[in-house]
Amino acid sequence: MGNGHREAYFRRFYWILLSLIGSVEFVRGAMFIALVPIYVPHLAPVYTPHHLRITVFLSGAIISAMYGADTLAKPSAGWLVDYFGPRRTLLISLPCALLGLSAFLWSRSGAVLLLGAILFGLGCAPVWPAVVSTLVEHSPSDEQAGTLSSIFVAWLLGMGSGFVLINLLFHLGPRFLITVLLCIFCIPVLMAFNIRKWISRKRANRVSGPRRHLIQTIREVWNLRVLLPGAFAQTLAISMLVPLLFPFIRGVYGLDQTAYGFLILVVGAITIALMVPVGKLVDRLGYRLFLVTGFFLAGALLLAISRYPKPLLIYPYCILLGISYAFILPSWNGLLAHLMPSSVRGSLYSIFMSIDGLGMALGPVVGGKLGDTYGFHSTFAASATILFAMAVFYLLLLSRRTSEIPSRRFN
Repeated sequence: MGNGHREAYFRRFYWILLSLIGSVEFVRGAMFIALVPIYVPHLAPVYTPHHLRITVFLSGAIISAMYGADTLAKPSAGWLVDYFGPRRTLLISLPCALLGLSAFLWSRSGAVLLLGAILFGLGCAPVWPAVVSTLVEHSPSDEQAGTLSSIFVAWLLGMGSGFVLINLLFHLGPRFLITVLLCIFCIPVLMAFNIRKWISRKRANRVSGPRRHLIQTIREVWNLRVLLPGAFAQTLAISMLVPLLFPFIRGVYGLDQTAYGFLILVVGAITIALMVPVGKLVDRLGYRLFLVTGFFLAGALLLAISRYPKPLLIYPYCILLGISYAFILPSWNGLLAHLMPSSVRGSLYSIFMSIDGLGMALGPVVGGKLGDTYGFHSTFAASATILFAMAVFYLLLLSRRTSEIPSRRFN
């Protein structure tokens, strides 16, 4: 296949690759964010407070097991994508995820459901590195931030729509909904069959031999080591607010659960609407302006929300917060894409995603402890301090003239 035909083929399958990640995240959001917390408590043999506590714990354990398996498996999954290509990796992993999902249809055993969640997480681990590395590799260098923005939009739309639809359709019954989700998950499995072999990985860019691949991955992680603490801190700062955000908004601003849900919807909608156009601007203007502005604006807004609680200002606060994250996500991921060599891009993305996941996992614990000990305002202040520190970090790290990393190596 000539280069012209390959480019035409890739453009034709660009939306299919986005649909693949969107459909996987749709099922993940529908099953593990919406359905499991509602469905699992009803598995109790007797609906008493004791059994309810056990099954609520089980639902939390199932969700944690799925995300934990996904996070821990991502580095290995990225290596498989780099070495064997996305097609072969997904053809093995996605049927495994489908098998894990099917456990929720035919079993009521807590142990089996936990194993199914783990299998689903392991099977979904290669999806992000496969789609991200493939799309970025075949995108022009001046369009990578825009491409990554499209991936995040597909992720947010997929997960958000899955969560909303399950809550709207729960009256149809969990077994029927799980059957529908199994059918929907067959779509990405079929999509993986249609990924041509040439799109898997250019052989010229592939490191020969697993040992050399591992050595190069370790070398590149060392070269990018200055960005690793930031990857952890960014997700830590936001996830610190998760356990106390609703109690704070309800107690200080007087919003009920419906208004709070609408507030979160506004933030997500603003972020989704702006990510692709901001990504295109990042490709043209560089990363520095958007990273520094986004982190500084997010930190300032968190302080304003906690220190100047005016009910009339809560929606402007949240609109600006959505804008700040529309600045951060495309510029941060575009920066990573710019610095990562294509031969080990899947492995490196997986490592950074795992570090993101670690920050996301520890944040609620840290934020909840700070809130219990020193009050809710201390958690907002700590989160804002981290975001301000990230703004200063990128202001100093990135070159003034080019808005790029001064050198691709941090030696």
